[in-house]
Amino acid sequence: MRKGFLAICLVLVVLLAALAPSCGPTTGTIVVKATVCGVPWQGAVSYTLTPTGGSATNGTVVPTTHSSMLPGTWTCAYVSGGPGGAYFLNSIKPSASQSLIAGGTITFTFDFELKQDAAIQFLTWTVNGVPFPGTSPLELGPCNITDVHFLQWVNGCVGYNVTLNETDWLTIIASPANPLGPVFIYVVNADCALNKTPAQQGGLPSVKKSQVPSINNATVEVGANLTLMPGMLGMLDVHTVWQLVKGTNYTKNINWLGISKPPFDPLHPAHPCVLFELVVPMPGLYQFQLIPSAHVDLVGATDVNMTNNDAMGPPLILNVLVPP
Repeated sequence: MRKGFLAICLVLVVLLAALAPSCGPTTGTIVVKATVCGVPWQGAVSYTLTPTGGSATNGTVVPTTHSSMLPGTWTCAYVSGGPGGAYFLNSIKPSASQSLIAGGTITFTFDFELKQDAAIQFLTWTVNGVPFPGTSPLELGPCNITDVHFLQWVNGCVGYNVTLNETDWLTIIASPANPLGPVFIYVVNADCALNKTPAQQGGLPSVKKSQVPSINNATVEVGANLTLMPGMLGMLDVHTVWQLVKGTNYTKNINWLGISKPPFDPLHPAHPCVLFELVVPMPGLYQFQLIPSAHVDLVGATDVNMTNNDAMGPPLILNVLVPP
């Protein structure tokens, strides 16, 4: 009899344990926040939180804490809103989809960026890297380099990286009065011919991702050349892609033309740190007009002011005297 009683008690204990509610949590918490330039921000932002296989939860302000959310994978999506003068970077940190466990907390953070503005200005003509403060004409002989400096920057979240497409042109016009026939412009495209200072800002480097030269809007390889007859116009350009740091004033240094006499060896050019080599084949005086210009474009972002994306320098008369 006693054994039967004990068996009945054991069954009752098991049944009560199975029917009793669990003491552990069955839901979790989702926090939605926002930052501008990495700084916490609060205000109106419309968004949705959608679980896998479930109904979405909408939000209209950040920061907001959503409690009693069912465990599972949740995806956060930006709809609209945010701080004035900023835009959404299409970035939700640490990830737009996260797994929520019972009793746990996950956080979605919208990353907003200040509206960006890329700009460029002409600074100066230079000779062998030294600013040329004088006026036309500039008289040079072989073994010299004619170059240009521009000032450029990108406004936005200071210290953030930004990617730019950049194109620089040099229009060169041979004087009709040149009595000595053609000159030749050869492609060197040395990487060191186009650089920016400072090379690093706030621990972040300026990175040139590519550099492609062209003659008369046609991409060219090292060693290609342009024959420039008297009175003829030639268009030299170089397209580069850069990663820079916002809020930094950069000086772009472009070594456009090395001046030399023949022969030209593309493997061992007279000036190994230029974009192009101007080769004058005969002794005498040659005259050219040079016009520099530049353009910058943001990559993957909207520029709030396109009026300062172009720059043009003053024309320079270049006299090249080749001794006998």
